[in-house]
Amino acid sequence: MNPERAREWTRSLYGRLLPEGRDGYLAYIHLLDELCPDGGRVVDLGCGEEDYLSFLLPRAEVVGVDRKAGRGRYHAYLQADLEDGLPLERESVDLAACKFVLEHLRHPERLLRTVREVLRPGGCLVVMTPNVLYYPYALNLLLSRLLPQRLRMGLVSRITGRGREDIFPVWYPCNTPRRLRSLLEGCGFRVLHLEAYPDYLVSAVCRPAGAAAVFYEWFVSRLGIDWAGGFLVAAARRE
Repeated sequence: MNPERAREWTRSLYGRLLPEGRDGYLAYIHLLDELCPDGGRVVDLGCGEEDYLSFLLPRAEVVGVDRKAGRGRYHAYLQADLEDGLPLERESVDLAACKFVLEHLRHPERLLRTVREVLRPGGCLVVMTPNVLYYPYALNLLLSRLLPQRLRMGLVSRITGRGREDIFPVWYPCNTPRRLRSLLEGCGFRVLHLEAYPDYLVSAVCRPAGAAAVFYEWFVSRLGIDWAGGFLVAAARRE
């Protein structure tokens, strides 16, 4: 079966079994919307080509930062390696967004300390990153330890149907709820929100795998296990 059709089937099954299920991406977007001040400056860390913060453009200046030069709807794009510093002035940003970036960094503390420096007092950081306590990411973590990254990325591409250009090395240095909280607090942030959310689509490459993911979510929700979801979403304020 086509992976996209398998994901649509899985999404429908999830909606039937867990109609009240939480959506990590919507939670992430809601936090950004809530914490963005009118007339503020927002930075999208590791922006790629998605421009997903465009909904903030009517009320804030949005700047994208990535290793590759970007073009799109944001007010400006800056080119930088996120672990080597940010080309932004100290205390010049009100809100920083960091979606699916931390898992790719060997030393995420370098980025977070720099983010704290460029945030204004009271400014916030909102993070979305995988949780390696969720079984597909636990497997990916294991593969990243056992295989060369290039071989692992090729294997993931073959299994999921994703293009190799969309798959990057992973290190998962802070990818459990406890480790992420510790990292944020150690870098001078006060955690406002940190929860795990379902990620049943990541392994939905075929109907059986999608069904297994949905029934996993149904099972852990019935047991009230709140740390086992695939997405970690956190919001933290500069202390």
